[in-house]
Amino acid sequence: MAAAKSGIKSLICIPDSAPISKVEATKSYGADVYLVKGVYDDAYKKACELQKESGATFIHPFNDTKVIAGQGTIGLEILNQLADVDAVIVPVGGGGLISGVAFAIKTLNPKCKVYGVQAVGAPSMVNALKDKKVETLKSVSTFADGIAVKCPGDLTYDLCSKYVDEIVTVTDDEIATAILTLIERHKMIAEGAGAVAVSTAMFNKVDIKGKKVVCLVSGGNIDVTILSRVITHGLFSV
Repeated sequence: MAAAKSGIKSLICIPDSAPISKVEATKSYGADVYLVKGVYDDAYKKACELQKESGATFIHPFNDTKVIAGQGTIGLEILNQLADVDAVIVPVGGGGLISGVAFAIKTLNPKCKVYGVQAVGAPSMVNALKDKKVETLKSVSTFADGIAVKCPGDLTYDLCSKYVDEIVTVTDDEIATAILTLIERHKMIAEGAGAVAVSTAMFNKVDIKGKKVVCLVSGGNIDVTILSRVITHGLFSV
């Protein structure tokens, strides 16, 4: 959208496993889309190759100070609306979103806890923080495609190490339950990556009992086939 408003041509590399709705939404903003076989990390590699060939400006989706700063405005928005918030739960893939949010919140309200959450099948930042170094997973396995990242960024790793209190994991079943709950209780459609924060709260992954908590629901691009499976799974689980 930023490129379109500036009259600049943009090419977005997206994994071919991404929902059609996400691909079409990207095109609707005016971008050309290049589908890459594999997961995010494969799309990133291809984008780097295309950038070298064309000489275009490369914008990283999370390991970029300006992108992180932009996402940090969500932290400012939270504090403007709920100044005495006790905890904020944020989805984590490569770590850009939580880096910006955590920096903003911890700078202005150090007492507020900032928790991250990853899918159990893609725990790249969890492992990095545990082992105190950036690592690359051999593979990722989760229907939450928006956070299926094999390797976090070095910038985001440093910021998470400094400002994030804890990063936990949730299973795909727990994510599915959160998606269904958001539909039933809030009439809100969230994709897997968007629902993980709610899943964290629902399944008591962090200590938030009796506290004022904000869950970031950061995406609604979910394939109708996956959504159907989530609903069916939820009905069988009742």
